[in-house]
Formats: sequence, structure tokens, C-alpha cells
Amino acid sequence: MRIEWKKKFVQMMILLAGVCVLSLTALGGKRYEAGEENWCDVQTDEKEQQELFQASTVLGSCVRIQAQGHYGSGSIYELSDEEIIIVTNKHVLQYWNEDSYVTFFNGAVGSGRALNVSEQADVGFLSVNRAFLTDEETEGLLTVEKAQFPLLRGDDLYMIDLASDIWCPVTYEGQVLEPRKYLEDFGMEMLYGESAFKPGMSGCGVFNGEGKYVGMLTGGTQENEIAAVLLDVIVEERAGL
Repeated sequence: MRIEWKKKFVQMMILLAGVCVLSLTALGGKRYEAGEENWCDVQTDEKEQQELFQASTVLGSCVRIQAQGHYGSGSIYELSDEEIIIVTNKHVLQYWNEDSYVTFFNGAVGSGRALNVSEQADVGFLSVNRAFLTDEETEGLLTVEKAQFPLLRGDDLYMIDLASDIWCPVTYEGQVLEPRKYLEDFGMEMLYGESAFKPGMSGCGVFNGEGKYVGMLTGGTQENEIAAVLLDVIVEERAGL
């Protein structure tokens, strides 16, 4: 099937504000509430229950980014006593200014500064000063755990929509179509998959079934095709800052 990626459409579908539709189901993706033993899709098979992606293991790394009337997503990439480094898309950070802020999974809010963004990939980083957050507000925050091995064709992938409603995070399950595929509109190889998604998920983490971070959602189409920046690209960009 021939895919025509249109950047304006991608940004509209992923970045711009949308309404959280709690009853959403779509071809190419499953949806259930994030949270321990609180799945919307009832599983009756014990083996299937054991194999479900545990959103609670990665929820602490997810953030919502608000900037000039637009919102997007991101993941905690590094966490130290001084700062919290968040990775997101460069096109999310194009709206960032002094009034912008980050909301963490527990409702804590922090301001920050945009670090240098990539010249080639749709990758950027934010730094949030930890001194402006209390110990209680930083409790439960997690860095993403990087996957040691990339996903393969046919593997399941998972994403969490925290941006639509931080008190009602939603997990989407999809599938890898191509682990690495050159997409002309992005000018580079991307993880290419199939999954439902919601506006505002641009920059959210893509995880494997073990909750390991494998990339970052960047674009999508009406046919539920998604493109994600690969982990090795993100690692390289961070090392170059």
C-alpha cells in the first residue's frame, strides 16, 4: 500500500488539541485505561492477562507539554537531583516560550527551558529545574528504560496518551509494520507501524511489551499508520548536545 505522508496533516492530527473520547476503538489498535488492573478490554484468558503491557510501569515517565495554546507529549529521559530532562518532538517545541509548562503524570507542574533541538531529526529536549518541585511532586517520576533490542516486524508496540487527560491516561496497542523504513517526508529512517492514536500524542514514548522505550511517536495518517523516531537516533541526538 502506498502511503502519502503530509506534514500539515500529521501535525494537525497529532499536535493540535483534541477531545478525549473515552469509548474510542479503532482498527489497527486496542485501547484500555492505563492503571494497575484497570483494563477497559476485559481479558478472560489468564495467559493473556500475564502478557498485557503494564502501563503502570512506564506511566511515571510520561509528561504533557503545554505551549502557546498547543499541547503535545514527551518522556522523562534523564533524572538527576538538579534537573529533569524530557525528550519530545522538535515540532512540539516550536511553540515553547516562557509561559509554557510541563505536567507530570501525578499532576505536578514545572516550567523549564528548551535545549538545543536536532537539525535533522524531529527531536528536542527540555530541562525542568527540579528545585521548583517538592519532594512529594517528584515522587514516582521515572526515566524511560531504553530497550536493548529493537522491535521486529509484527511485534506489538504500545503508547500512552497522557496529554488528553492526565487523570485518565489511555494506552494504545499497535503493531510494527517495518522496524526501519525510509519515509521521504521525514527525510530519514523511522519505525513504521500501525496503531490508533489521538491528537496531542506527538512526542509520546513508544514501548515494547516489557515497557522498554524503543522510540518516539512523530506522525500518523488517517489509516492509523504511524511513524516514530528510532531510539538510536534519540540517543545520538542527546549525546551531541
